[in-house]
Amino acid sequence: MSSVKPPEDSEIQAGKAGQKASGPGPWRRLWHVAGGSAFPVLAFFVSRNILLIVLGAAIIVVIGWEIVRLASPGVNQWIAARLRLLLKKKERFQLTGTTYLLLASLATFFFFEKYVAITSLLFLSLGDFMAAAIGVRFGKHKLLAKSLEGSLACLASCLIIGTIMTVTGTGISLPVAFSGAFTATIVELLPIPPDDNLTIPLFSALVMTLTAMALGWF
Repeated sequence: MSSVKPPEDSEIQAGKAGQKASGPGPWRRLWHVAGGSAFPVLAFFVSRNILLIVLGAAIIVVIGWEIVRLASPGVNQWIAARLRLLLKKKERFQLTGTTYLLLASLATFFFFEKYVAITSLLFLSLGDFMAAAIGVRFGKHKLLAKSLEGSLACLASCLIIGTIMTVTGTGISLPVAFSGAFTATIVELLPIPPDDNLTIPLFSALVMTLTAMALGWF
């Protein structure tokens, strides 16, 4: 009898090994890239104070939306039905990744140097996206709950982002950027609560700041 598994078994196995396999799919990943990159890109064109005001206002609106949604099962069901392509199953009964992303954006721009914050948030929006896209499609070698292929894609993306940030006059050096890239990849791989939309930018920004301080560049 042939030892080749049926296509459906192979797909299930790849899904289990893949990065973020439980996500709703390409629409969520597109939203993740667009939403996650919006504020870092905006930060190149507006002052830090204006950015913090905009982020603060956005968080107030989203937190209010979350409270109403989670407090009313009927409203929550209505919203979940219409945002099913963007929401993970677990997000239907808890805070969404978008809320964590906004909180992370506010915290990084408030506590860290502007270009460190921009870099760490791009690690999230693009690195995490590549981890999911490559891990789900090509993930064959399981690494903790994710895949080796997805983690390598995340690392490569973050290293490219870090390199670009060093050559665009931001003042970030390669050692600083690369320390953040490796940190973002490790945090993406590990199941650190509450959500990687919060932990990836915060941890990578912190490590970049500590690296810069250790090297005497801050």
